[in-house]
Formats: sequence, C-alpha cells, structure tokens
Amino acid sequence: MTSTILTIGFLSNPTLIAFSQESVSITIGAADEGNLEPFFPQAINVMPGSTVSWTNEDSTEHTITADGSGAPFFDSGPIPPGMIWDNAFDSVGTFGYHCSIHPWMTGRVMVG
Repeated sequence: MTSTILTIGFLSNPTLIAFSQESVSITIGAADEGNLEPFFPQAINVMPGSTVSWTNEDSTEHTITADGSGAPFFDSGPIPPGMIWDNAFDSVGTFGYHCSIHPWMTGRVMVG
C-alpha cells in the first residue's frame, strides 16, 4: 500500500489528509470457472477516498462491474491483458463487483 499525505491549512493549524492506492490483480487463468481466486485479493478493505487499481494479469479481457444498481455504480469496460483500471471509493459500504464477460468472477471492496 502506498499513501500520499497532503497538508492543508495555515501553518498554525494544519490538517492531514491521506489518500491511499490499493491494488487488486486479475489473476492468470481468471476466466476459468474452476479458478477459486480470479481476483487477488478477493476482498479488499480501504478507507474512504482511496483508489483501487485492478491489473489484468490474465491473457484475456475482463471488466470490473459493480453488482446491482445501487450507488456507486462503476464499470471499467473491457480491460485488455496487461492494462490497469482505477476507481476511487468515497462512500462507506461494501461494494460487490464481477466481470461482466465472466460473471462467476466476483470480488468486493469494503470501504470504511
């Protein structure tokens, strides 16, 4: 995990705000229905304001698509092999996601 710290305010009353970057891998062979961990980690805990990056390490395209129609909705569109997609999470909650091409691939982001 990497963090960037910003100082905001006057010198006499600074406020620290941390923005975090977390990573998830789309694993090799993720499209195989027998793959028990198509996303690594399968579940990730982050603080509000964090950005999660998904790296496609597989040999085929995948998506990161929010489950259901609840807020916030996110959809990466097709992520080609070797590419990265980022999404910021500002709202507290648990957000399930899946690959719309391979719907058995599921994961979740827990913010809070």
